[in-house]
Amino acid sequence: MTGDRTITEARHRRRTGRVALAAAVLLAVLTACGPAAPTLRPAAATASSSASETTPSAPASSATTRTAPTTSTSVAPAPAAVTLAVEAVRGADGFFTVQGAATLATGAPAEGTLTVDLDATPLGAQPLAGGRAAFAAPAGLGPGEHVLTARFTPTDAALTAAAETSTPVSIAKAGAAVSGTAVTASGVGTVRYGDTATVRIAVQPSVPTPDLSGPVALLDGETVLAQGTADATGVADLRYLNRADPGAHDYRVTYAGNAAVDPAEGAMTLQSAQTNVDVAISLPETSTKPLPGTDIPVVVSVIGTPDTPTGQVVVTADGTQLLAGPVGPDGTVRTTLPAVSEGTHTIAVTYSGDTRFQPGQGEKTVTATTPPVNPAAGAAAGLQAANPCPASASACVDLSSQQAWLQSNGVITYGPVPITSGRAGYRTGTGTFDVYWLDKNHKSSIFNNAPMPNSVFFDGGIAFHQGSLSDQSHGCIHLSGAASETFFDTLSVGDDVVVWGAPPY
Repeated sequence: MTGDRTITEARHRRRTGRVALAAAVLLAVLTACGPAAPTLRPAAATASSSASETTPSAPASSATTRTAPTTSTSVAPAPAAVTLAVEAVRGADGFFTVQGAATLATGAPAEGTLTVDLDATPLGAQPLAGGRAAFAAPAGLGPGEHVLTARFTPTDAALTAAAETSTPVSIAKAGAAVSGTAVTASGVGTVRYGDTATVRIAVQPSVPTPDLSGPVALLDGETVLAQGTADATGVADLRYLNRADPGAHDYRVTYAGNAAVDPAEGAMTLQSAQTNVDVAISLPETSTKPLPGTDIPVVVSVIGTPDTPTGQVVVTADGTQLLAGPVGPDGTVRTTLPAVSEGTHTIAVTYSGDTRFQPGQGEKTVTATTPPVNPAAGAAAGLQAANPCPASASACVDLSSQQAWLQSNGVITYGPVPITSGRAGYRTGTGTFDVYWLDKNHKSSIFNNAPMPNSVFFDGGIAFHQGSLSDQSHGCIHLSGAASETFFDTLSVGDDVVVWGAPPY
């Protein structure tokens, strides 16, 4: 029995030695793999029924149990790599946004924070949402070469590696187109010759651009018709005098551009149309109320701008032709209505028009009246030689002599007749006035409805009218009943009244 036990123990020692040797060899091999090899951590030894041997013939109380050593290992994974991308994107408003993205090799979004610099200017740090973040670029970011730098900081550095990238960004100037449209009072359409036209210049960029301001101009060939500055929206209204003959005309419109937008040139067509004229007929002041048998000079003016109309005119009086001929260089023609008869006569003018100006017409009436019988003809003859009243006046008032008279072309036709004028505090004003209203049976609205027959108003509430020749007035010119009726029947709206002198009271 002793021999058998000795043999069994010897076998057990040989097996134990072989296990220890194998473990030592494995540990040496793993250690030789260097720093890149996984880290091995020995595990606590545990008992295992399959790893022990006992002497089967020995009693349980005296049996010796031996356990073989066991070793385990744990390998830490390397942090995952991240791919960064960053770009500048132009928005619909023309401003730029910097957009960055961080993704894992699997395509999954990385978790962490993105920090971005533009040309070494920090734009800030943003937490990634779905692996993306956006930054507002400076408002002044303009054309040129720029550098975007993005840095990624992971939420868990043990799982994801940090990363950094720089990306060059080249921003080109925006292209542009420019156009012009004639704007009139009725909208968009033709412009008459001689009118001040408005042309609306509009700049259209090739890409959204927040500032389209810049110099603009309208040119006829190389001649600048108008120039100005477009606002930030690219719009400018230019005004110029249209001197183009009627028809279609092509013009150039130019835009000088700015720091962010290229210059541009376009074309527009403007439709020019004829314009109207004014036809005026004038008579010398001495012919406003001619006497029968008087020759009346007639001046016809064909008025147009900016240049003088040309063309033909025909002048008639009561249908009888007085003149047919071209408009003069000054836009006028002259003729004479000879030996006008008593009554009202119509002078008519027809203008033919020319390339720039439409045809036109004009008309004027003149009345020749036989003067009333003058009961003061002798006094009139004596006064006529040194008549102080201008020939243009139809009625004259001398406050100093307290006299008034009517005249035609400087010739006294009625009077002088006695008057009374405004008392102290109500003096009649002096100067030259126009008759503006006649009222046969006027009553004063100021002085208790006092009657004022044959009123001829020429200065506010001041009028010629029938009134007392002994009582001074409140400013009006009092005449006798007969004289007031003659003044009322002779004077017309627009006739000149001249008042001078100082009353003797």
